[in-house]
Amino acid sequence: MPLELFQIVILIGIGALVGISISIAGQTGQGVVLPIVLLFTGDVFLAIAINLLNDLITTLFASIRYFKNREFEIRGDIFLIIVIAVFVSFFGVLTLMTTSLGTIYGWFIPAFIIVLGLLFIKQGFPTNESLKKIIDVITKKTKKELNLNDQDIVLKEVVDKNHTKNLHKRSKLFFLLALFFGAFIGINSGMFGAASGLIFVLALVIIYGYPLKKGVGTALILSIFICLSTFIIYQVLGVFLKNRFFLDIEISFYLAIGSIITAIIASFYIQKISAKVMGRAIGFIIAILGSISLIIFFIA
Repeated sequence: MPLELFQIVILIGIGALVGISISIAGQTGQGVVLPIVLLFTGDVFLAIAINLLNDLITTLFASIRYFKNREFEIRGDIFLIIVIAVFVSFFGVLTLMTTSLGTIYGWFIPAFIIVLGLLFIKQGFPTNESLKKIIDVITKKTKKELNLNDQDIVLKEVVDKNHTKNLHKRSKLFFLLALFFGAFIGINSGMFGAASGLIFVLALVIIYGYPLKKGVGTALILSIFICLSTFIIYQVLGVFLKNRFFLDIEISFYLAIGSIITAIIASFYIQKISAKVMGRAIGFIIAILGSISLIIFFIA
């Protein structure tokens, strides 16, 4: 069924928001893409797959500046999180397709993004500085609560002032946090269709001690792999369990138009834009979209 003009405009506009949000801190577009595609198609699996594909495309373009400036670092021990994430993602998709869990998406996702939008309006969108404050609080609190010895945490000497504590690779806390973040990313990607870029940033800074800029650049690259893996899982299980592919070229095309344009622009000039104003604007928009989706769901 061909899209109406107003639907095309909405999709391009939503894609533009996704390009900006991913460029800021790797934040996925699931909060706005899922409810709108679900509203247009009524198919939760298709909505999730489309969001994964759009996150993949957007992340590819958003990571260009970081890649050119070599603001990334792929370490071997990072693949511990990747392996756990892909494993959990597979079972997340399998659970979603073989149970009635997907029925909650008609109301849960819109309700969730309304709350998310109101939070952005009040607190602003997550930025590098706000993320640093969260990380500092978490790391200080974790050390205090667990009574860690100096041997468990080592400080990595860096020039970047935003560099935080780097957990020793042989410590129990390192493996526990790697397991937690890997499982979190897997559930978020498999059951919610998210790139999990922001979660990757948190993991890279908290566990591996990355400076934030390098953390965002590396997280974008890792998100590409997670999006691609989970998207393939959806298609493979879709064929075996549902006898179909979960793909809509037309919807994906219009989403990608907005996402690619703003991802390229934002990744180069994001520091010149007021993140506070932009974050609250995004919060207002997704709160409105979520409200509309929720109202239509209950009317239907």
